Amino acid sequence: MNYIFDLAGVIINLDLERDTKALNYIGLPDFEGCIRQPEIAVPTLSYLNGLMSEQDYCDTIRPLCREGITDEDILWAMDDVLDTIPQSRIQMLLELRKHHKVYLLSNIYDRGWKIAKNAFRKHGVEPEDCFDKLFLSHELQLAKPDPRIFQAVINATGITPKDTLFFDDSRSNIETAKSLGFQAHLAPMNNLEEVFKINE
Repeated sequence: MNYIFDLAGVIINLDLERDTKALNYIGLPDFEGCIRQPEIAVPTLSYLNGLMSEQDYCDTIRPLCREGITDEDILWAMDDVLDTIPQSRIQMLLELRKHHKVYLLSNIYDRGWKIAKNAFRKHGVEPEDCFDKLFLSHELQLAKPDPRIFQAVINATGITPKDTLFFDDSRSNIETAKSLGFQAHLAPMNNLEEVFKINE
């Protein structure tokens, strides 16, 4: 059996309360509120998925923020949702990799990936210690739920979808994975263990 894990909200926890304070500081609503407003949602998701440059994002979003907000303020507000990785999750990945192929498939931007790498390093490991291969949207310039990013994983690894368990906290990503034949499981945000134990 092969395993593919999402990163944010599945491997690394998200702190929505802290992020709401950061977004409010720059003059935006909470993340859900941002997603409901296309003028905020479209550039924000493009940036967070690594498909839009930092400067283009800041130039696009700044007019929607309160006066005096800097580029660094905007980028910090986007970063502040990323929290920590529980030690138990690191151990789970290391143990799993002893007997299975384990991959990371993440919609992540460059700054966010640097934060995530530091979260792994706090446990004395690199992401490469936990995964056989990393598939990152900002490197591939593709993002879930686009079927092409799943196909990129298949092409690079040779895995068979029906023999692969995929865990993600996004319903749209899960639906695409299932349509391609993966055994896809919706993980509650910050609580991978709730579904992983069932399917271990």
